[in-house]
Amino acid sequence: MNSEIARSVAKNTTVMMSSQMITWLSSFILMLFLPRYLGSEEYGRLYLAISVTTIQQILIEFGGNYYLAKEIACRREQAALLLSNAIGLRTVLWGLSLLLMFAFARAAGYSREIITLLVVLGVSKLWEGARSTYYSCFQGIEKMQFPSLGAIVERAFVATAGVVALLFGAGALTIALLMGISTLLNLLVVTRFTPHIAERFVRPRWSEMKNIAAVSVPYFLCGMFSVIYYRIDAAMLPFWVPDAVVGWYGAAYRFFDVLMFLPSIFSIAVFPVLSKLWEKEDDSLASTTQKSLHFILLAGIPISISVFAFSDEIIAMFFGAAEFGPSSLLLKIFSAGLLLVYIDFVLGTTLFASDRQKKWTVVACIAMFLNPALNYFLIPMTQFYAGNGGIGAAIATLLTEFFIMIMALLLLPADILGKTKAGAPAYGSVEAKGILSGAFMIATLAVLRSAHLPWLISTIMGFGVYGVALVSLKAVEPQEMIFLKLFFSYRNLKTLFVFSQPKADLPLAEKEMNA
Repeated sequence: MNSEIARSVAKNTTVMMSSQMITWLSSFILMLFLPRYLGSEEYGRLYLAISVTTIQQILIEFGGNYYLAKEIACRREQAALLLSNAIGLRTVLWGLSLLLMFAFARAAGYSREIITLLVVLGVSKLWEGARSTYYSCFQGIEKMQFPSLGAIVERAFVATAGVVALLFGAGALTIALLMGISTLLNLLVVTRFTPHIAERFVRPRWSEMKNIAAVSVPYFLCGMFSVIYYRIDAAMLPFWVPDAVVGWYGAAYRFFDVLMFLPSIFSIAVFPVLSKLWEKEDDSLASTTQKSLHFILLAGIPISISVFAFSDEIIAMFFGAAEFGPSSLLLKIFSAGLLLVYIDFVLGTTLFASDRQKKWTVVACIAMFLNPALNYFLIPMTQFYAGNGGIGAAIATLLTEFFIMIMALLLLPADILGKTKAGAPAYGSVEAKGILSGAFMIATLAVLRSAHLPWLISTIMGFGVYGVALVSLKAVEPQEMIFLKLFFSYRNLKTLFVFSQPKADLPLAEKEMNA
């Protein structure tokens, strides 16, 4: 990973991480109130509605997030046309997806309360689809400070308004309405920075919209299959378990979702870079992928250990041990699979960047059938023997992610994880040192737990021991140290709060087109 690549990835990762810390804090505040004030049953209905509309969103975006970012990264002059035509296409797909979602809800026999929540959240997907279009365009031009600002406004509003509403006795429907308003605010913020993508909004054309839809099919299918196998457990649980168990599972899964922030942000930052490197003849793609895997694995090990060790305390703090105590075991299971998901993020991003989306779609299709099949057997079995069908759903998620990782490794382009041109091993020793450092962290946490220190202090000290062990074992190479210095630089952090840049950053070809 050369200095220019490291600077771009570090800048956008820092910006998104800084934004995520703010939005994360807002999410945690809301998370503290939602389960306690809604109760496990109503919280379970809200979680189910969010999961179903997430699948709806996949149809609206139609694979455009990866396609738009990749095309704009490689062909910057097409940004204006892609932006307007993608928004037009998503508006059409929103109407279709709304009808399909209602048909599914009626066929599944959902209650009137759940269908009402689906209406509210489903309508809000109209402007959320436009917002995600802007997000992909900014990703392609590697200027993530603008959508990050929109995310801050969205999460701050929904957390503040949501907590106030809950204190006044609001239910799940009010929270769903506030979620819809918050995504609209996000869209209004990012549209203010449209000139950084295009000097003017081009009128969408039906022929261009059809072309985008045609080339996006592999991305769409992969995204649809992925979200189905990732969210189908929430839709299947109500068939075998009571609403309270769905709430237990939703609490653990919600925290598991939050922990996806690091690989998600990093993948977003590195994807346009990998897309451009794929067209080069040198080994830059292999080197950048290897360094990305090293970074994400070394970052994921201490997170996974901490969540497993303190799952009881985490559930008690954010959800309440009295009503959500069974969620602790589910969170332990999810923490065991955390590293698998982290690795899958980077591998999947590399496959998309290297034009392996069709083969990756086949893997996602297999996973879409594998995960429900596992849920079909494991949910009722664990509900019968343990009184918690969420255990089966969590195990099914783990097994599916392991399958995906194996297939991704088989599909990677040749020599991506092989040797560098210098002939030195590119993969293996760093991982072993990370695992050994994790062992030191586990031993430290065991000693601190016996000393009855507060779990947050123990976690911080455990991270410190892990970091010292990495440095002592020389697991972090000089190139990684350069990346970390850029990552934590004040200059990158300041970018989040600089909202005006000259229009000179637009490519000459686009300026001529708009003239």
